[in-house]
Amino acid sequence: MVTVAKVVQTELDEKEYRLLKEVSKKKGLSIKETLRKATVTYIEDQLPLEEDPIFKVKPRGTSVKTNASRLDEQLYREKS
Repeated sequence: MVTVAKVVQTELDEKEYRLLKEVSKKKGLSIKETLRKATVTYIEDQLPLEEDPIFKVKPRGTSVKTNASRLDEQLYREKS
């Protein structure tokens, strides 16, 4: 499958651009890569949790028997 990239253009004031450039340099990324990552993060933050792919994973059974009745005690050293 061939993906067609779209070019997006915007304007930043001097301070925004300077900070973007600094962050990019610290992360070892180009400004383009930094903006792409920021865009993906922003989009993911806007999606309702129900649309998050992690919630669409079907549970899988295993042959391991578990007992969660003492989970709090084991994790937090508390009596349940």
